[in-house]
Amino acid sequence: MLLRFLQTIIFSWAIFPAFAYSLVIPSPLVDTDWVSENIEDLVILDVRKDLDSFSEQGHIRGANLVNTKKVRVTRTIDGVELTRMRPDQAGFERFMSAHGVSNNSIVLITHQGQTPGDVAGAARLYWQMKYYGFEQVSMLDGGNAAWTASMEELSKDSTKVKSGQFNFENNANNKILATIEEVRLAILDPSIQLVDTRSLRFHVGLDSRNYVYDLGHIPSSKVFPYKFLHPLKGVMVFPTKQQIKARFSSLNINPDASIILYCNSAYECSSVWFSLHEIYGNQAVQVYDGSLHQWTKDTSHPMTINLAK
Repeated sequence: MLLRFLQTIIFSWAIFPAFAYSLVIPSPLVDTDWVSENIEDLVILDVRKDLDSFSEQGHIRGANLVNTKKVRVTRTIDGVELTRMRPDQAGFERFMSAHGVSNNSIVLITHQGQTPGDVAGAARLYWQMKYYGFEQVSMLDGGNAAWTASMEELSKDSTKVKSGQFNFENNANNKILATIEEVRLAILDPSIQLVDTRSLRFHVGLDSRNYVYDLGHIPSSKVFPYKFLHPLKGVMVFPTKQQIKARFSSLNINPDASIILYCNSAYECSSVWFSLHEIYGNQAVQVYDGSLHQWTKDTSHPMTINLAK
């Protein structure tokens, strides 16, 4: 009996120490204190459009630069060429490996933290990682602006990226992706709320991006401008769960409903998905990848400028 007990103890120490002592992401959103305490164990991805600012203005020590424009790619889907789409499996594996991410990495995504667009770019990468089944990833609330506001320093040193070994091991999480067919069906389904996260001027058809080929919005959609998440100037921190509920409710949108989010190209709506899915906790929220860029390439798809009730 004693021998069997000792064998069990030895076996447990042999199998479980890596799990017992490995760093675990505490939540989808972390603060600067947590990053400071665990910085040596993190792969930090700094997502930004202004690439020169990485060295000129600085970055968190050890961060790897991610070009926002390279997060998405041009793909042909169902015979239609689409820009600004999620990469396929092989492409995403190469992208993550080139930025120093391996399957066992603990990833922190940060951004400049100065505009709602900064947040959206980082949230888009986060959404793609979640779509491809990567769980050990979190976002720094407020990004680099929060880092400096907490009296931490930015480095201007160049970062030599050590290539990772990222291999897609899990099934794609299609629960967070809405297909074009699901959007078609949602128009007439009162149990699903379509939400347009663009500004009101786009929603009512006063303007459009050059890669969106019609004015207005998908019928039955309600509007929640993504900038409503970050209405004030300063550090771009996410609203609390209570604030998220209040802001959606004020625009007559039920944050607990089944929701499909879209915008011009599924960039801006990524931060709204993060707020609803990761912070608020609504697991029935999807991103329509391709969004109006894909939708309006087919002239048979309806668009309207009339506001939904």
